Amino acid sequence: MHTSQPLMALHQLTKLGLRIAALGLLGVSCCTGGGEAMRAGGDGDLVPQLPALPQAIELKKVVHDPPTPPWAPKDPAWSYVLAVDHGIRSDDGGKGGFLAPRAHGKHNGVDLLAPVGTPLVAACNGKAKSDKRGGYGNVVQLVCKLPDELGGDEGLHVSIFHAHLSKTSVPDHWTSIKAGARIGAVGKTGNASGPKIKPHLHLEMIVRESEKSALEERHSGSQPEAKEAADRFFELLDEHCLEPAKFKTQAPDVRRERRADPFVVLMCAAKPKPELTTPEGQDLRSAQVKWSSLYSAKGFDVDRGPR
Repeated sequence: MHTSQPLMALHQLTKLGLRIAALGLLGVSCCTGGGEAMRAGGDGDLVPQLPALPQAIELKKVVHDPPTPPWAPKDPAWSYVLAVDHGIRSDDGGKGGFLAPRAHGKHNGVDLLAPVGTPLVAACNGKAKSDKRGGYGNVVQLVCKLPDELGGDEGLHVSIFHAHLSKTSVPDHWTSIKAGARIGAVGKTGNASGPKIKPHLHLEMIVRESEKSALEERHSGSQPEAKEAADRFFELLDEHCLEPAKFKTQAPDVRRERRADPFVVLMCAAKPKPELTTPEGQDLRSAQVKWSSLYSAKGFDVDRGPR
């Protein structure tokens, strides 16, 4: 059976039309360079010249910053107070943890083990002054506004008390200070001067309702009027840090009336602290207690701090 000439012509035109359409889908011109996009097939048909494959695309590794932990403050983060971290001191003079038993009752702060002369820096932007306070020796008091996540709409403030310093770097009247500025150095003054007590920074934090009340804070006795502000602070601390990070302490509490555990506050409000290291010299090594002996968290390694 022979196919008629008109049908053959229609068949050839249909094939040509389909191939030209295919070229259009491939983005190839059919009329360039004297037929560069088309070549003759073995039977005289025009066959599409497929475009060259694109060169291999170089894959670049994209480095993403680690996600910000949910408890990280949105305000400019505080600084850790020392350039080194040797944990808490525990020696023949006593234990340095928050609420550790003492002859006068309970320890109101934490004792950060460090060699004499270790630089002390301001944890936050605020106002600072130096003083001499009997058993505390040389001290620096620093008053700052708490980060919004921990201070709330009330604008709560904190008074930070640094004691037993070998020297101070701020005057004896209130002066403005920036976070990270040097305010003194670790020492053994006051009742820390005895041979049984290793050099350390005694650190206390008290929450107050305003800057004025924080500037008037003496870090002694009870202040019933501060209870409402402290209640609010610890509510926010639990909501924005302790619960999300599953951050816990072996001490009875992170609170004693208006006082807060300074290590807990720094971990919730500060930039990453220095990683815990072993101090030089057997004298200090024998007094070191790691943070992980007293604290735990699922959100971060307490010896390294939040990262």
